[in-house]
Amino acid sequence: MLELIRLKGTPYEMGRQHGEQLAAKIRELSDIRFNLATTFAGDHGVDVSREDCVKLARVHLPLHEEHCPEVVEEWRGIADGAGIPIEDVFFANALTDFQDVLWQCDGVEVHGCTSFLIGPEASANGHALIGQTWDMHASAERFIAVFHRVPNEGPESITLTTAGCLTLIGVNSFGIAVGNNNLRPMDARPGVIYLALLHLALRQTDWRAAISVMTDLPRASGHNYIMAHESGARSNIETTGTLHEELALDAPRYVHSNHYLSEKLQPLEEPGMLRGSTEHRLKRIATRMEDHPELLTPESLRSLLADHEGGEELGICRHGEGEDARSCAFAVVDPAARALHAALGPACEATLSEFRIER
Repeated sequence: MLELIRLKGTPYEMGRQHGEQLAAKIRELSDIRFNLATTFAGDHGVDVSREDCVKLARVHLPLHEEHCPEVVEEWRGIADGAGIPIEDVFFANALTDFQDVLWQCDGVEVHGCTSFLIGPEASANGHALIGQTWDMHASAERFIAVFHRVPNEGPESITLTTAGCLTLIGVNSFGIAVGNNNLRPMDARPGVIYLALLHLALRQTDWRAAISVMTDLPRASGHNYIMAHESGARSNIETTGTLHEELALDAPRYVHSNHYLSEKLQPLEEPGMLRGSTEHRLKRIATRMEDHPELLTPESLRSLLADHEGGEELGICRHGEGEDARSCAFAVVDPAARALHAALGPACEATLSEFRIER
């Protein structure tokens, strides 16, 4: 069952409440992610120490102070509440981006999140929907929670993420929804990490301003951002560290996995990345969508992504253990309803719960 964490106040106060409520989990996840980074790098012939990771955090943090100081204040509150340095909190948030900075290795597969954008004409309630599986190291699942933020200034939000970390996917009280899946470019650099971008987008009250967060700030690395608005507008934005492209959505059902579709950005994709799973999943979910003519609901989307064809190596729905890849959560966001439908674990096992911002 997903835990709901309620936060209220200034960014620092909300962070402090977060840190105090989940202190033990925050400290444990931080240690796990330092270990993952150093062990993975070592397994691929790259010598990276925990101190190297902390130094990298110190390089990136000033850029966040410059471009999103309120986000840094929330991290500072989390760190103080959990009793650990802000660099440890930041690194736990930044692991996905930092893997592109710390090492570039052949034969590496990005974690297998599979995402979708559904137009109003294809959903049962006539609302645009976004959603995704969230695939990560299996040990991350027990750290996942839902956060309801009520800031002194700015929109309320409901988000899904892990203890000590900012937004992975969510919606705000102005009907803006955001989510993402990982990409692996070669132009990673010191910049703003993806969780900060997602979090900052949900602080916006204007749809185009939220999109501009993804496109205009200096990004640390590349991700694919799925976004929707209460009006029914949707956007899929592929990014690298230095470039982006907002892809045309010319169909009521749109899917994405973990490789670049933009011809402009494809030359920047890490050439040694394994593409078997991401290509398989994209084709598989597109086919499953085509074979499902009915209007879509959060539950029917869950069923469509509860797919095991290709097994653990290729499939959409994964069941890894320990530090192997696992579908740790599944989520669907309805921005017009200000609702997040989410569940722990692989989609085939998931029981969705609804979390809503009351209007």
